[in-house]
Amino acid sequence: MASVGFRAFSALAVGKWIAVCFGPSGTALFGQMMNLYATYANIPNDGLSRAMVKEGAQAHQQQDEIATEEAVHNGLALLGILLVVEWLIAGIIFLFTDWFEPFESDGNLFWMLLFFGALSACYYAGNMFLVWKKTQFQVLSTTFLSLGGLLGILAVSFLGYGIQACLLGFLGGQSAGGFLFFLITRKDLPLKRFRLSWNQPLAKRMIVFTLTLASTGLIHQVANYSLVHWAIDTMGTQKVGLWMAMNRFADAFNTPVLAIANSILLPLLASHATQIPKLREILQPIFRQSLVVLLVGMAMLYLLYPVLLPLLFSKEFVADPKWTGMQLFGDFFKSSTYVIAIVMLAMGHTRFYFWLEAGSVALQIGLTYGLFQLFGFEGMFLAHAIRYCLYWLAIVLNYRKILL
Repeated sequence: MASVGFRAFSALAVGKWIAVCFGPSGTALFGQMMNLYATYANIPNDGLSRAMVKEGAQAHQQQDEIATEEAVHNGLALLGILLVVEWLIAGIIFLFTDWFEPFESDGNLFWMLLFFGALSACYYAGNMFLVWKKTQFQVLSTTFLSLGGLLGILAVSFLGYGIQACLLGFLGGQSAGGFLFFLITRKDLPLKRFRLSWNQPLAKRMIVFTLTLASTGLIHQVANYSLVHWAIDTMGTQKVGLWMAMNRFADAFNTPVLAIANSILLPLLASHATQIPKLREILQPIFRQSLVVLLVGMAMLYLLYPVLLPLLFSKEFVADPKWTGMQLFGDFFKSSTYVIAIVMLAMGHTRFYFWLEAGSVALQIGLTYGLFQLFGFEGMFLAHAIRYCLYWLAIVLNYRKILL
């Protein structure tokens, strides 16, 4: 838990440093880079890594070590293919659109995309530990990534470089931290050796799971990147920087929730995917207790927000209580969703997950544009609150026999 706490602290520290050095405009650019990375990394990190953990954890639970290693080896081959394909797609987007325009100067885009691939490889290496339920190693690997990113951005800032170089320092530092951790701990992986392999039935299952799962996240990230692109053109970087600062703070708050869901709940639930009574036994108390903890946490944040936002970013970041109330209302349901959505992935209900995510993204875009016309800047926070409330209700109603 201390490790997860450090990751949350690191995220806030990086946000603070960017805000102090470069103001809301720098925060907006940093947030947009993180949106771009989330888009790029969605398929290898959120899709393929989870497919490997799901297949590997099930094989390990059945004490089939050959199949367990096959899940990792097939995943490595698929990871290499995915990274090459994504770099090619990025090249096409660069040639025919202006999406990368904020990052194109001085060859920054090339290094940024290269670091994106390195980071994906680091996250995948860390997730290998989850196959054998060595959760502490996976958590430590993300800690090394966070520490590397923090040190990287501080080093480049002290040398007097601008925001673009600082962003690259953040990515490069994370990559260095991840590879260092892997070199230190690779002997702790229960693998006889690393190799690339291609078990066609297994690879097919992993590809289907990866593409179905990751395509939903990809839709979300592309929509989010486009939404911020539109917001910057419509309102300028100052207001968008404030909006993204509040989302950065929410992401830091959600770091331990997401870590528990991915590192502990996913391999645990995947091991009992066909045993409904066991799933109910595991999830019901977690679901109920998480609601109480999150409700108390959000109430405390609402009271502390006027002090925390300027403290964690800079004195330019002052939010209206109406904005913070709607933001935290949406964050409450978003955090709870992280806990309960894992049941869909563990049970392999990817079709429901896809349509839920796609519908949620369409709703967010429609609400954001519509409510912005009606309420201005405030409408963007209201759209966030409505979206995650409805998303949460859809999951709870569909899995009510397990959760309630």
